[in-house]
Amino acid sequence: MATKKERLDFSDEGSVNSLNVENSVQGLANKIPFKDIERSQTFFDLLDSFILLIDENSHIILANKKARNFLGFEDKEVANINFPEICIPEDEKENVLSFFSSILSDGKVESQVLETSIIGLDGTSKSFSINTSLLKDTFSSEKAFLLSCAAISKQKEPESHSLPAVANIFTHLDSIPYSLILSDYRGMITFWNRNASILFGYEKSEVLGKPISLIMPKRYRKAHEGWDELISIGKSPVVGKIIEVTGLRKNGTEFPIELAITTTRVKGEIFHGAFINDISKRKMKERLMTISKNKYRMIFEKSPLGIFHFDERGVITQCNENFVKIVGAPEETVISAIMGFNMLESFKDESIKKAIQQVLAGIPARYEDNFDSPFSNKVIPIKAEFSPVISEEGKLMGGVCVVEDFTERKAAEEALNKYAEELARANEELKSLDRMKDEFLSNLRHELTTPLIPIKGYSELMFDGALGELSEKQHDAMEKIMLSSERLKRLIDSLLYVSITEGGSVDYTFLPLRMSEVIDSAIRDRSPEIASKRHEIERSIPSDIPLIEGDLEYLQEVFVNVIDNSVKFTQEDGKIEVSVVLQEDKKLHIKVSDNGIGISEENLPLIFNRFYQVDGSSTRKYGGNGLGLYICKKIIVAHNGQMWAESKEGVGTDIHILLPVK
Repeated sequence: MATKKERLDFSDEGSVNSLNVENSVQGLANKIPFKDIERSQTFFDLLDSFILLIDENSHIILANKKARNFLGFEDKEVANINFPEICIPEDEKENVLSFFSSILSDGKVESQVLETSIIGLDGTSKSFSINTSLLKDTFSSEKAFLLSCAAISKQKEPESHSLPAVANIFTHLDSIPYSLILSDYRGMITFWNRNASILFGYEKSEVLGKPISLIMPKRYRKAHEGWDELISIGKSPVVGKIIEVTGLRKNGTEFPIELAITTTRVKGEIFHGAFINDISKRKMKERLMTISKNKYRMIFEKSPLGIFHFDERGVITQCNENFVKIVGAPEETVISAIMGFNMLESFKDESIKKAIQQVLAGIPARYEDNFDSPFSNKVIPIKAEFSPVISEEGKLMGGVCVVEDFTERKAAEEALNKYAEELARANEELKSLDRMKDEFLSNLRHELTTPLIPIKGYSELMFDGALGELSEKQHDAMEKIMLSSERLKRLIDSLLYVSITEGGSVDYTFLPLRMSEVIDSAIRDRSPEIASKRHEIERSIPSDIPLIEGDLEYLQEVFVNVIDNSVKFTQEDGKIEVSVVLQEDKKLHIKVSDNGIGISEENLPLIFNRFYQVDGSSTRKYGGNGLGLYICKKIIVAHNGQMWAESKEGVGTDIHILLPVK
């Protein structure tokens, strides 16, 4: 008996938007996931063909509605029934089993046709042409047969059917990378694939038989009413096109989707299909790109710097307003003068041409110099930063340049340089004045010391009675003359020390010294002043204090000065304490304390400055030239020591000195 392969009757009776099942799914896929077989039941039930799926042992795995009606089985009775044993007449069983066995042994996937009889519900057998395809499981070595059975008795030739198309539908329903949803003419969902569940969050059992508007935001549901009628008559503006709409998930969230709608007739009944793709990521990327472009455009247009783009030939393709201002081009000639300008051919400056060639080789470059603008008569000092522009595919697309006009900066630098030169000249003049001052102090010291020597000498002779007996008043007067000459000598020595240190280094003679002897000598030197103010001197110096190395004359000067300050700034009947302690770091800690007037917190950091006096007025109560502590600290530092003060106004002052032992 003649047989032929036949396409399933999915025609839409002339509609231009119809979907032909065989044409909509291309290529036969003989490897399918057997675990997903049950998902195809709904589609097979729609087909006006007798469809069976049996395993290698000829047991029925799946039977569509038409097959179940013919064989007289309920839905649940079909599974595991031996097809040849129950459904094939006894005299044809061997032929059928041999036919299946030959397909398994050959392993061929091409469909083959078998004519045989099948026993129906009423017990009578009818002749069928069975188009058989071998199917293989994607995840195992299992095999099965897909049988499309066309009754021969109803027509001269077997009923047309398309087994490859059926197999393709079965294979691709759940494996396509899109969500696939079908609904009937009423808009009720009849099919829902795996990707639809992933996309919308509904399981198949939750949506089958429900209106397709379930996955639409409420604001769109009214517009959806009557769309199936428009589609059925071929006038819908959306069928056959890809459109972008909004979907609604089970959890209530909305998201953008891409939708392709088709319509199909199965034996006169209309079915609508929707292929849906989630485009959230694409939309987000587009939005970010739009934001990025807007930001870049804003930066490009509003930047205080000049910016221009150029292509791989060095031709300017775009620039911002500030670049036009920097190069001095008239605004009305921007298109004609700047756009399309070939920098490599027209620039005269070889340095900037070299920078452009470098960036066109994919290497960033910079240029900083006076730029002779070809767009005007201006010469502008500019700083230009060039960067290559590389596409995502790695292709060089030209470059971008950021230009800064530093005319004002250059003017400021020139003014700063001029100021620095003037400052250097002023500094030299100050140094010259310092030298003049030092020379003056040196000459003054010489002129003052010369007459002071005989005054001091004769005063001591008269005070000692070597030149005759003195009355009590004369004796007191000579004592005051001696004290004043001694004060004058210290003043002159201070000026001399400052003059020497400013002009060069002081020559110290370092010898082993006992600290107690240095301090005792300073106390004896100031004993007349101590006695006149009735001060109490308390001395605490251990006998086993180690020696130090120092210059006796200069160290005596330090302690004479420190003790003299304590005497001077302490009221009558005051107390002065001198102590020496050997520290663990092998340094002597000498402290001279008094209970005098003290020093304010704001003046304390300044007392070691040259010529500094807490009271610098001409009516000040206490004398002095402001050099004593300045000189003392320089001497201590020259002995590798340290000197500092602690004081509280109205309470007293502590002078601390650290000196290394020998």
